[in-house]
Amino acid sequence: MEPTIIDEFRQGLTQIRSGVEQTQHELSDLNSALKEVQRDNEETRKQLEKLRKSQLTAGGKPILRPGQVVSEGCARHLAAIFVLSAETQGKLHDHRQRENLLGAACDFLGVQQRAALTTTDIPMPIAYAQEVVELVWSFGQFRRYATVYPLGTLTTKLPKLSTTPAFGVIAQSASAAERSPQIGFVTFTAFKSGGIVRVPSEIDADSIVQLGQFLARYIAREMARWEDSVGYLGDGTGTYGSVSGIGKKADALGNKIQLAATKNKPSDITLADLRNLRGKVDAAALVMGAYYMHPTMESFLAGLNNATNLTPYVANGQNGPTLDGFPVRWIGVMPIYDQSAHLNQYQVLFGDHSYW
Repeated sequence: MEPTIIDEFRQGLTQIRSGVEQTQHELSDLNSALKEVQRDNEETRKQLEKLRKSQLTAGGKPILRPGQVVSEGCARHLAAIFVLSAETQGKLHDHRQRENLLGAACDFLGVQQRAALTTTDIPMPIAYAQEVVELVWSFGQFRRYATVYPLGTLTTKLPKLSTTPAFGVIAQSASAAERSPQIGFVTFTAFKSGGIVRVPSEIDADSIVQLGQFLARYIAREMARWEDSVGYLGDGTGTYGSVSGIGKKADALGNKIQLAATKNKPSDITLADLRNLRGKVDAAALVMGAYYMHPTMESFLAGLNNATNLTPYVANGQNGPTLDGFPVRWIGVMPIYDQSAHLNQYQVLFGDHSYW
């Protein structure tokens, strides 16, 4: 009996040894897998860090596919706001896809369907609002060339240098008196602008993204047109929020070239008039100065090239059209070029737009 017991004991030890070795192999494989996961995790962190940096470099703007003007999330949000607003106004009661539209809108906004809707229920998220604001740059000229400063409050005061320190010669070993600049303030007062977008009722739930893209383009295009009208043509009346545009401001300061009483047509403008206009701006504005006019003025500028004047106008310059080397920028809201009489009309502007 004793040999049998010893044999069984040895067999048990062998099985235990095999089990331990198998466990060791499994732990070794697990350790290798863990190291692989750690390497993948480190690589994922590196890629995430690169993505974050790229988003910061791009101002956090989403990457848009061809044909998009805002992100799909922004488009859905705009369309959802429109659908719920239409329901509040009773415009969807007879719509064949009312339930589908309301369901899609409520699902995206994360709100429960309700009969009443106020302006505080679905505010425009800042991320999406910024997308629409950025889109205005694609349609408008004034915002593109001016210096945009966001107003955090209704009234904002920004300092400006009103008197320079007046540097001068200092004699040898002489003491230098303190030269302090004088500071003034410019007051900016914010005001609201907007309008109404009419949308046909023939929409379905599948087109909610396309509807949002349409609304984004429409809002941005019309807002850009309004900003351009105020910035270039504002006459200081209530129509423009009491804002004087570039033309009116230059007129009030006397920085203008006014044609003779018998010269009241855009076709009466001469090359000498355009050149004299450059003498009405400060010297600092000449460095980055440019002409601003309606695209229909292109034919007039091309006609200035002749045997006498040679080629002051270059249509295909390296950075676009130029006149006497100064850029020419086409502004859609500026007066068109024709041969009809127009009194007190600002036909051409010149200066450094970044000062606005």
